Amino acid sequence: MSPLSTYSFLPWLRQGVANTITSSDGDASVKTRASINVSVQLGGDPIGGGGELTQAIAQNIALFSPGDIVGIESRSVVKTEPHHWITNFEPNYLPAVDFYDEDFPWRYTPAAPDGSGLKLRPWITLIVLAETEFDPGQSGANRPLPYITVSNPSVLPPAGDLWAWAHVHFNESLAGSASELVSPDMNAVLPRVESILAGNPDSAYSRLLCPRRLADNTGYHAFVVPTFETGRLAGLGLDPNGAPHATFSAWAGYPGRPEATNYPYYYTWFFRTGTTGDFEYLVRLLKAQPVDPKVGIRNMDVQDPGSNIPGIAGPAGDGVLRLGGALQVPSQDLTPDEQTRRDQYDNWDQPYPQPFQKALAAFIDLPDDYAAQDAASANAASALGPRVSDDPDPLITAPLYGRWHALTQRLLTGRDGTPAPNPTNWVHKLNLDPRFRVPAASGAGVVEANAEEYMNDAWQQIGDVIAANQLIRRLHLAIAASTRWYDVHLTPLAATSPERAFMLSAPVAGRVTASPTTITYAQTQSRVQPVVTSGAVWGT
Repeated sequence: MSPLSTYSFLPWLRQGVANTITSSDGDASVKTRASINVSVQLGGDPIGGGGELTQAIAQNIALFSPGDIVGIESRSVVKTEPHHWITNFEPNYLPAVDFYDEDFPWRYTPAAPDGSGLKLRPWITLIVLAETEFDPGQSGANRPLPYITVSNPSVLPPAGDLWAWAHVHFNESLAGSASELVSPDMNAVLPRVESILAGNPDSAYSRLLCPRRLADNTGYHAFVVPTFETGRLAGLGLDPNGAPHATFSAWAGYPGRPEATNYPYYYTWFFRTGTTGDFEYLVRLLKAQPVDPKVGIRNMDVQDPGSNIPGIAGPAGDGVLRLGGALQVPSQDLTPDEQTRRDQYDNWDQPYPQPFQKALAAFIDLPDDYAAQDAASANAASALGPRVSDDPDPLITAPLYGRWHALTQRLLTGRDGTPAPNPTNWVHKLNLDPRFRVPAASGAGVVEANAEEYMNDAWQQIGDVIAANQLIRRLHLAIAASTRWYDVHLTPLAATSPERAFMLSAPVAGRVTASPTTITYAQTQSRVQPVVTSGAVWGT
């Protein structure tokens, strides 16, 4: 059977020198570009002779930022969801764009992740706009990028949430522990990521999502736009230094903001949603309706169980219990009287145990009694009445469901009559409540009807266990034989002729450790050459 596919998702990823950025998102002191401090140590010999001269040099190096980017290569986009000009996209799905480079959306973000290490805003954002929500911009000589005019910025996603709408998709597991399946430790994950990408660069890619609920049968244009104001200004041919700071949002206002409604874009495509009719639409058509209190309940007559076991009067005194199932009417849909009636039927056996339950437990315990004494004595000592005590033959009793799972052979009392240590646990409830014995009997019937099929499946599974046990037995034999050979041959030889013992064990020196390296490696580091322990030397 082929293994299940495994996917992993990281909230962000950056490679190289960008991981050394320390400035935080929103830091007003970072004007346009993030910078890192680089220090080097220079050394040289004086012309006039003398000792070596050294000089430490430190310099802040500015990194590329969104204000330096005025276009992206269209081939970096490997997939859009939906494809260009799709006309029946499900309106309850989220549009997305995938990039081949797994670190691309965060590569030029001029900030470090937040204190948790999980939140880092991408420098680009995917927005989706209906045709009535924007106007195409006019191209000009000073416009490095095409742009759109958006008069109502409320259609744009909240700037503070953009970190949540970008991630890295891996086609294998990155989790080193169970906790990382939910909340990854980025410091621990990044080394594994680098190792995976070095082996297969195609195993991961990055993705932007648009957090917008789409309308039915509507045309939409998707745009990849700058996240930060420096990128917006650069794309419009304006000075990026005019932004309040490097991580200021591209759709946040400030005094003197130029071309406030214009937004350049790096990539775009068009699609149209289809009409409603998907699974979500059908589910939303379902409307809650009041349910009859009798739904999921079946009356069960318990007046005459047979086998000299007394009947049950029931809460209403009519000898009826309610057999339920998985389907039940929610409590909030019941009237107070109906809820009271339900509670009465659920607690029919209070105080516990009822005479019915005592007699049923004695009937179920008879096989264990027969194992300790003859049938006549066991019947005479039973609490089932004279018809049983007068019978010298064993009876066909009721099964004890779950006996192997609970590892118990009796209910309520032990052989000596002492009370059971836990007479209200699940195995007692299962066997002494008729409402639970009925479905248990039904399940036992299914197992009996399909016993052959289940046994075949069990034997197929046990085959692997038998093979594993055979390997373990062979390993134990090998260990025993090796130990015996060592005690009988090598130990005496080592005492009388250590050099010959060393030569005899030379073939396995590469597999035996000498703490922490192998013996062969220790020999190569020793002054004594390996040839000294070879068979050719001692054979002469």
